Formats: sequence, structure tokens, C-alpha cells
Amino acid sequence: MKASLSNNLRIVKDLTIVDFKLKYNRSVLGFFWSLLKPLLMLATLYIVFHHLIKLDVPHYELFLLIGIILWGFFTEATSYSMSALNRNTNLIRKTNLNKRLIIISTNISAFISLMLNLIIFFFFVIIFEAGFSWHLVLFAVLLAELFLFALGMSFILSALYPRFRDLSHIWDVLMQVGFWVTPIIYPISFIPKQFHNWYILNPLARIIEDSRNALIFHKLPPVDFSYLKHVSITFIICVGALIIGVIIFSKKSKKFAEQI
Repeated sequence: MKASLSNNLRIVKDLTIVDFKLKYNRSVLGFFWSLLKPLLMLATLYIVFHHLIKLDVPHYELFLLIGIILWGFFTEATSYSMSALNRNTNLIRKTNLNKRLIIISTNISAFISLMLNLIIFFFFVIIFEAGFSWHLVLFAVLLAELFLFALGMSFILSALYPRFRDLSHIWDVLMQVGFWVTPIIYPISFIPKQFHNWYILNPLARIIEDSRNALIFHKLPPVDFSYLKHVSITFIICVGALIIGVIIFSKKSKKFAEQI
């Protein structure tokens, strides 16, 4: 069992390195694009919503940047994982490789990009003197939830994509819509309270909101029944997505070689 685990870890490591390199293959700036994309989006949205529309949010540049970074990870992980099996056709057809490792490595590759972006974010935290606090520990928990949710959705999408190729276009549209209905450019307080219970069903809404409170404002909402309910719902959805994703992926995996 230890040998099998060690072998799987080595395979995931190798696949992650290859995936990360191929992602920016033949690109002049290489992996620096993973840093430039959120910064370019930040600059555009900051000008529009801070200077033109004039949203009054403290440390809005940091508020906006962390939302863009976390959403960007979820989009990259799920969208890139969707076609991961097709990019690894030879591995699937010619080896007995555990196909789940391909999806896991793709998500880890996206997570590496997330870590690089967070380095830039913390650099801006220092520049704008937002400070640091023990709430960083809570942010680590939020990152774990985000990774589980992204991985679960990646399993579901990658399992369905070989049969339904239109899924990539549908997912692109959903991601564009999701960007605007998730509190990325605006705080969740802008949403009428009667819709909060529905709004929080989107795990990324609470993860992004709590990440801002932990990293920028160094506080969390009052730990009352309502907040604990929202935390529990997010955790259940994230873990549930992973469990459902693994089940669907396992059932569909027997036909992957034929479909890709």
C-alpha cells in the first residue's frame, strides 16, 4: 500500500510538472502570464468601479484582487481539467494509469498558479499597509475548501466532457455569468438580506467574502447561528461536490478510452 501511494504521488508530481510546462509552452512570457492576467483585470475593473462608478470599499484594490485571484483559480482548474483526458489520450489508451491522477495533477498545477498570485497579493498588502494577523490561519482553511470544490467540479466536468463536447462552451458562459453574480467586484452587503441565504449557496461567495475579512479587514462576522449555518453549508457543498465527482468519474472512466 505504501509503495502504491508513493508511486501515485510520484505520478501526480510528474504529471503536474508536465501540465504546468505545457500550459505556457511556446509563450514568450511563460508562466508570468499567470501573474499578469489577474493584474491586468484588476487594473481595468479598478478604474471602472473605483474611479468611474466610485464604489466606496476600504482597500478596494486588495478587495478586488483577492476576488479575482480566487475566482481565477476555480475557473482555470475546472476549465483546464475538463479537457485533461483528451490531452492525455496516449496515457489513457496505452497504460493502466489511474485516470483520477490526471485530474488531480491538473488541479495542483492550477493551485501552483494560485500560490504565485497570492505572493503578488501579499506584496500589495505590504505596499498598501493592510497588515497581517492570525486570521491567515483561517484563510488556509478557506483555500482547502476552495481546492476540494474545484477538484470535485473538475471530476464531474472531465467525466462528462468526452461524451458532451458542448459542455466547454456552456461552462465558459456559466463562468462569465458567475463572475458577475459572485461578490467579486462588490461586497455581499450590496445584496438585499432576503437573498443572502440563496446567495451563500454559491460556495465561492462565502469563501471570497471570508477571505477578504481574514486577509484585509482582519475580522470575521459574529459567530452566531446564521454564520455557522453558512459555514456548514459551504463545507457540505465542497465535500459533497468531491464525493459526487469521484463517483461520477469512476462510473464513466470505463468508457473514456472509447470516447476520447
